[in-house]
Amino acid sequence: MAPALVNQFAMSMKAIELHSVNRWEVSFLRQEVGGYFAHGVEFAPGATVLDVGANIGVFSAAVYERLEGDVRIYAFEPMPPLHATLERNAREFFNGCLTVFPYGLASRDDELDFSYVPAATIFSSSLRDQANIEAERQRVTAAVVEMVRQGGLGPVLRRVPAFVLRTLVGRRLRVMRRLERHRVRVRPLSSVLDEQGIDRIDLLKVDVEGAELDVLEGIEERHWPLLRQAVVEVERWQENRDRVCEVFRGHGFTVRAEQDLVQRAGDIGMVFAVRR
Repeated sequence: MAPALVNQFAMSMKAIELHSVNRWEVSFLRQEVGGYFAHGVEFAPGATVLDVGANIGVFSAAVYERLEGDVRIYAFEPMPPLHATLERNAREFFNGCLTVFPYGLASRDDELDFSYVPAATIFSSSLRDQANIEAERQRVTAAVVEMVRQGGLGPVLRRVPAFVLRTLVGRRLRVMRRLERHRVRVRPLSSVLDEQGIDRIDLLKVDVEGAELDVLEGIEERHWPLLRQAVVEVERWQENRDRVCEVFRGHGFTVRAEQDLVQRAGDIGMVFAVRR
């Protein structure tokens, strides 16, 4: 199936109704993952895809739908409540095409403390704790306010004054202050590639809430030739964008870095890397 036909299929196929921890997050992630398939990123049936930072599997579902199930997906989610939901989705909806792992990826084998946000699981991270969660809440508030101002949540809210929006959104995001701590395992990607016998990666997706460089450092030089393309969401954009781009350029990829107004408000952005 040609990429154009794959895209047509994706437009016509009914989206999988995934099990979730918070229903609103499914809609949010569905909207977000559409932006991952851009700037030359494409794949054909039979592809091997890695979903790093899978949450409940929304990105995996989008790939599965686009390729009509003709795909191998390996998904990594270290947070126990999310992994349990992801595993259930894999069992019920992916017909054996999705393999899930109960650990994260990093530069080396280790155990880390992760903060889990039950009311907003997409913000769970090893880099968030009680010391910085208030700054993180303010950053996310700024991004949501900008999304509203751009019309992302409808024309009515767009007319609400910015200072009122900041107050309303900030109050709603107080749920981010309620954290659970989980001790979880992380592993380097190269160890997993050897263990699973993965001999090619048609697409690597990374969304790990600030630990992007740590994931990339877990790829040994001998495995970089297996990787054809990648999409990485980068937090702390000004600080980390160039470093992430240089990793890919140093391994022979054409790289595009992109940040829209909403992402700028939240200090995040996207890096697309396609092998020449």
